[in-house]
Amino acid sequence: MANIQERRNKDGKLISFSIRVHRGRGADGKQLKPYTATFDVQPNWKEETARKKAEAFAAVFEKECKEGVKSDTKQTFQTYCNYVIALKEQRGLKHSTIARYKDLTERIYPHIGYIKLKDLRVDNLNNLYMHLLQNEKNKHTGANLSPKTVIEHHRLISTVLEQAVRESLIPFNPASRADLPKVTHKEINYFQPEQIQAIGKALENEPIKWKTLVHLFLITGARRGEILGLKWDKVIFDKNQIYICNSVLYSADIGIYESTPKTDNSKRIVSLPSETIQLLKQYKAWQAAERLRLGAYYENNNFVFTQNNGKPMHPDSITDYLNKFSKKYNLPHINPHAFRHTMASMLYYNGVDSVSISKRLGHSQVSTTANIYAHVIEAADKKNAEILSDIFLKKA
Repeated sequence: MANIQERRNKDGKLISFSIRVHRGRGADGKQLKPYTATFDVQPNWKEETARKKAEAFAAVFEKECKEGVKSDTKQTFQTYCNYVIALKEQRGLKHSTIARYKDLTERIYPHIGYIKLKDLRVDNLNNLYMHLLQNEKNKHTGANLSPKTVIEHHRLISTVLEQAVRESLIPFNPASRADLPKVTHKEINYFQPEQIQAIGKALENEPIKWKTLVHLFLITGARRGEILGLKWDKVIFDKNQIYICNSVLYSADIGIYESTPKTDNSKRIVSLPSETIQLLKQYKAWQAAERLRLGAYYENNNFVFTQNNGKPMHPDSITDYLNKFSKKYNLPHINPHAFRHTMASMLYYNGVDSVSISKRLGHSQVSTTANIYAHVIEAADKKNAEILSDIFLKKA
């Protein structure tokens, strides 16, 4: 029920009614500011008439507030976006995601940060996305932003506005009606069998640490942070398995840190061939000898792959090594994710199903795996057709 209070001038004459509609509590549990409105009284109205009109107005106002049609918020998009990001951080959203959100706001705030939530329109967003595509540059490469990056900005804006809808600050999410740039999906980068053989041959000349690390990339298809987050107590030697449940990441504000894998499904047991287990045993023995040699200088954190002093490795150190490695042996450009794609592609070409591959990759949904490797699946199916033709149609 709306709260209605009289307002009188110094002579005691009724001039208006103040109307307040209770909003309850927000997602953080704090009391939300009520919706407010003022109903002015005309000089020629009797007080009884004025009150009845005010009550009717209050009833309509309360209904519109509850339906999300009315909003008295004076918050700008920037103020509210900061609130939503803080709320998600409080609820345990991964630090890497929070850091990325804050990075995206640097391009968003100058263009729509000052606009009040209730005044933000679809054309404001369309103009922002057009500006991002045409004028903003990638901080690392200097190239124009890709449509995929622009959509990242859109997703943050949409998330913020969706929260505003849930809190009844705006009647609908204008981001849901915005025009988005078309994303062209690039074909995944993976190595051919002869390239894998060349990489393997070159690795024989490399230190055992890097030989083992790159070997695990290819066999497990794990993400870069997952490989660096692997600890010895998660290597199950007697079962030829590793348990991926940890990740090592880097953020400019806190440095190298440990986290959980990307999704809940990313926590997984991955089976290894006996050759990989033997390589891990050799590497563990080498690491133990190295730890003994370095003595107090070595900080044992139980990580499989470490810096020289035993501390977790910076994720970019792997990328840097692979760049130098590929140039040293005149190999194609190598990045950690290419090994992930290579493993999945080889499994598809050898008839392994999407469910099994998805589980090994740690994808949250099988459809994610199928979408990423759609063209690989198509190529593998053509191979299947040829096999069936050889079996059933061709004469001996």
